[in-house]
Amino acid sequence: MTSARAVAVVGYKDSGKTRVVEALVRELTGRGYRVGTVKHTAEDILLDTPGKDTWRHREAGSVATAILHGKSSALFIDRYLSVDEAVSRLGSLDYVVLEGFKSLETMAKIIVPLESEEIQNLSNGLEIAVALLDERDLKTQGSLPLMSLDDTTKLADIVEEKAFPMLAGLDCHGCGYETCLELGRAILAGEAKTERCVEYAPGFTLRVDGEVVALGPFVQDVTRNVVLGLVKSFKGVESPSKVELEFERGEEDG
Repeated sequence: MTSARAVAVVGYKDSGKTRVVEALVRELTGRGYRVGTVKHTAEDILLDTPGKDTWRHREAGSVATAILHGKSSALFIDRYLSVDEAVSRLGSLDYVVLEGFKSLETMAKIIVPLESEEIQNLSNGLEIAVALLDERDLKTQGSLPLMSLDDTTKLADIVEEKAFPMLAGLDCHGCGYETCLELGRAILAGEAKTERCVEYAPGFTLRVDGEVVALGPFVQDVTRNVVLGLVKSFKGVESPSKVELEFERGEEDG
């Protein structure tokens, strides 16, 4: 998973989420950050141009297709990607801004409402601001900042201050909290660090088919010691600082 700080811009249909994303990306990019974006849509829309070469490749049966240009690249993968899978494919970033994904509980979010009640409906304790496209008499909960899209500078300031890397989404209890949502709330409250998440904690991380598998402290220690003991027996690597192990199952593994 990327260590880029993440924020989701959420709201109901036609609330103006895309305009907020545009403004935020423009402001963060202007500050020298590398910014990526991911959009969620419930609509079954074409992701390629019918009749073009890549479309024909996919129609012929290709499940993963790429087109490369001197200045850009595009990938078409014909299966659903989880959010962290999609973000990991964006490369090295400082920030990733997501549009939509109302139900995510793994990152900070900005609410873009049409009515006051939508703020409460979209709140889960990870909201850091409410963005409005025009002057409306809306009320927010507690001290949640309410700002106009014209105030993009302050909105980006809040993202710089509050956004944190996307949590693993495992609800594995390895961080000491019952859920990732509770850890995220604690991070925003200044009561915990992102490093509490198993994805970012120093030590042992197990990934199977690209997904992090939660391991308890005892299992981490046992596995680490077994692997380290083996590695240290090899000539020239008696004092490794970082060990990465990757393999694929063969037919003989059953």
